[in-house]
Amino acid sequence: MMTSVLIVEDEIEIAEMIRFILLKEGFSPVNIATCYSDAESQLRIHHDTYILDINLPDGSGYMLAEKIRTFSKAPILYVSANVTDEDKLKGFATGADDYITKPFNPLILAARVKANAERYVRDYRNVAFFFDEQKAELIIKGETYHLSGKQYLLMQFLYENQNRVLTKEEIYEAVWENRFIDDNTVMVHIRKLREKLEDNPSVPKRLLTVRSVGYILKVGIEE
Repeated sequence: MMTSVLIVEDEIEIAEMIRFILLKEGFSPVNIATCYSDAESQLRIHHDTYILDINLPDGSGYMLAEKIRTFSKAPILYVSANVTDEDKLKGFATGADDYITKPFNPLILAARVKANAERYVRDYRNVAFFFDEQKAELIIKGETYHLSGKQYLLMQFLYENQNRVLTKEEIYEAVWENRFIDDNTVMVHIRKLREKLEDNPSVPKRLLTVRSVGYILKVGIEE
């Protein structure tokens, strides 16, 4: 199974070198962000592994790792010139699975990325769901579902506001761009998403109804 990687590294030569190695090892896609803001925008796309530098021009890898851990259990590996024990302890405290210091052996780096990625795919990816906004795909227990039209827009809005209760009015305005809510339209599209997301759509565990308010998409549930 191919696994995706996000490399966050402000030294483009290092980032490109890591990308080249990982592509040769079968990882795909391998994306690069050279600053915190660029990386943050790419968090909307699911990745199976994150490789983070700590010292970024507009933020820190520590901050980014903490943000990733709010929605994903994917492996986080720091690759940093910060070599003190304090740096490493802070790295693990912010959710890292591994910490590699610069300079590093590219083959060792690839081996450690591969080991962490394989563990994640084995332990989590097949029992969770992921939404890839870029490809408009839901990945659920190894199966891929393509979303289009309003289903995609609805899933996108729910996912961007995961673990937060959204009112029917908010959903209708965001997805249908209309302030005048059509209850039946929202319910029909919610039901269609549940048919993909849930083992038993009649007893949902991920896309829940909050009575008299709206809906909430639960992300990070273990089964």
